[in-house]
Amino acid sequence: MNIKKLEEGIKESSFSMHEDYIKSLIKPSIEIIKIKSEIKIASSKLGGIPDVPIEFKWPKHEYGDYRFVAQFNLTELSEPIPNFPQHGLLSIFIADDEDTNYFWGDDGYAKVFFFESENELKPFSNSNFPNPLSTAIKLETTVDIPSREELLENNPLDEEQTEDLIYDVMENVDKNLNYLLGYPYYSTLAYDPRPSKDWTSLLTLSSDSALNWCWHDGDFLMLFIEKEKLKQKDFSNIKSDAG
Repeated sequence: MNIKKLEEGIKESSFSMHEDYIKSLIKPSIEIIKIKSEIKIASSKLGGIPDVPIEFKWPKHEYGDYRFVAQFNLTELSEPIPNFPQHGLLSIFIADDEDTNYFWGDDGYAKVFFFESENELKPFSNSNFPNPLSTAIKLETTVDIPSREELLENNPLDEEQTEDLIYDVMENVDKNLNYLLGYPYYSTLAYDPRPSKDWTSLLTLSSDSALNWCWHDGDFLMLFIEKEKLKQKDFSNIKSDAG
């Protein structure tokens, strides 16, 4: 998100008198940006083959193997983020089988592994996922604000001001639709997909035909984690939704 455009949008908007409220909504976020670069072991990427410790066992669900989606090397971050690991590798898997036995809102749909050290990781291929598509990425620290009315807590804005924030300002801040943290982004849901106020957004990914990703008919996959567990670097309990 372009922070300068966000600040300009707030000052020029119909809700400029609520500038302090809007600023209170700002959360740190990490943009996931596709780049043309060699994909090295333990580097951040979307798709492909995961890099994991030698003793790692490929996660399985009732109907088969989880599919690897992405990995993020947090040492690549340009700035540290409070209550978020400053080093290590986040590895994302989902229970996405051809017969769609798992629904993206089911418990256990997503598995997230955190490897404290990026050293001594090895590529781990799975014959059930031959020739997986992949792209290199870079991680860029930025900020995020809500993009839907139901995400606005204690909203003092009237209807016109809310629409001004959600539509006019958000259209001009160059929001990247693939990112870590921040707020969830979705297009078809009519509710806040976070399980409760004790949970926060961990990852938002848009559908991507180049990677054969299609969440909810071309929408967005969202993963959530309890705030306290995120502080503890405990990624064992992840909730998900799509829309």
